[in-house]
Amino acid sequence: MTTNRLIWKIRFVKPYPEAHTHLLIGQVVGRDDACLELMCRSFHHGRAVNGTKGIVVGEMGKRIVPWIRIEIINELPASFDFQNAKLKTDQKNGIFFSDNHYHCPIVTMLEKQY
Repeated sequence: MTTNRLIWKIRFVKPYPEAHTHLLIGQVVGRDDACLELMCRSFHHGRAVNGTKGIVVGEMGKRIVPWIRIEIINELPASFDFQNAKLKTDQKNGIFFSDNHYHCPIVTMLEKQY
């Protein structure tokens, strides 16, 4: 894997008030003034998540999101294997997307309020 690739986790909103539980994790493949293009996996969950079964993971695919819909971007390690990572549970801290080297939080105790 190259070290110059950008791997991002983004939280974006849908056009309804309670939609703050949509995530994309993947490689940035394009961006301009209007939108961000990712080759990524999507993650959707409700407000209360009791385990990995409460998270819907989308297939790998190209997704384009307008910047105006993006709430937050977390840059992940360039080596993160998001294509093969799996959901894992840590009862103390929440649910992570893990490649066994890096553990990317999906739902943590601090994020459950959103």
